Amino acid sequence: MAFRQVTVFGGSGFLGRYVVQHLARSGARVAVAVRRTEAAQFVRMFGQVGQVMPVPCDVTRPDTVAAALQGAEAAVNLVGILYETGRQRFDDLHHKGAGNIAAAARAAGLKRLVHISAIGADPQSPST
Repeated sequence: MAFRQVTVFGGSGFLGRYVVQHLARSGARVAVAVRRTEAAQFVRMFGQVGQVMPVPCDVTRPDTVAAALQGAEAAVNLVGILYETGRQRFDDLHHKGAGNIAAAARAAGLKRLVHISAIGADPQSPST
């Protein structure tokens, strides 16, 4: 199934840049939802002019998540951290942020939501 517009949360990260490139090659318009759009301008080169655009989003804020999903038919959540630093906390991103994305995707009537976890589900995982 081809989608006309997809929002990729965390699309400027290690895995995200490859997902964005693949979606752009398939012809989709891609909104790349990121915390700092100025640091994610490189994603624009993954598609034709205007096809791939970074959009501001803080997944801990439901209003910015909903705004990032405007016009999307599908979304991919790749937001994740491997360790906590500064204000970045596992619970905020992996739990609350993922919940905000899922709730906003449902409210927007998206056809698909793909969630990729950045940490292992194993309680003995080295990511603590």
